[in-house]
Amino acid sequence: MTEVQPGAGLVAPADYVGAIAQHVSSVCVITTEHEGQRYGLTATAVSSVTADPPRLLVCVNKSGQTHEKILAAGKFCVNVLAEDQDRVAMVFAGMGGKALDRFATGEWVRLATGSPVLAGASAVFDCRLGATMEQSSHSVFFGDVVAVQSRPATDTLLYGARRFRQLRKVFSATGEAAEWL
Repeated sequence: MTEVQPGAGLVAPADYVGAIAQHVSSVCVITTEHEGQRYGLTATAVSSVTADPPRLLVCVNKSGQTHEKILAAGKFCVNVLAEDQDRVAMVFAGMGGKALDRFATGEWVRLATGSPVLAGASAVFDCRLGATMEQSSHSVFFGDVVAVQSRPATDTLLYGARRFRQLRKVFSATGEAAEWL
C-alpha cells in the first residue's frame, strides 16, 4: 500500500473532521480484560471485513489505555449498543470522569474470550485479535470472531452530526407486503 505524505494535496484535518462528523455510525463499546482488569472505550469506527472467515475491524486511538490492553490481552469484544444504552456510550466515552468505574454502568457477562460483554446489547462480537495495522494516531485491530449474540428486534444506537440518534421508523410498502420500519 502506498502511503500519502501529510500535506500532499489532502484536505485540512479540520475540514475532514467537520465532514466525517456527518457520517452516521452505530455506537459500540469495545472491551477487553487483561490481568484481571477490565478496560473499554466507545467507538464508531467498526466494520465487517469478511463473513468467511468471520472477521471485523475496529479503529482504536493509540493514546488511550485500552489500546495497549487489547494488544497485551490479544482479545476484545465489540458491543453494539441498543438505543436505550446511550448512558453506557457516554460513560465509556469518558463523559463520567476518569475516576468513574465504567463497568458499574450496565450489566456485564462473558462469552468465549472472557472479554466483558454488555447484556442487552443489539449485537456482540467476541474476538481474538487476528492482526493489527498502524494508521497514524490509530491502530486498526482485526478481530477473528469466536462468539456472537444478537437481538434482531432491538434498534441500534447511532451517532452522527456530533450527537446520539435513533432510527426513525417510516412506512415502507414493497409488493403486497407493507410494514413499518
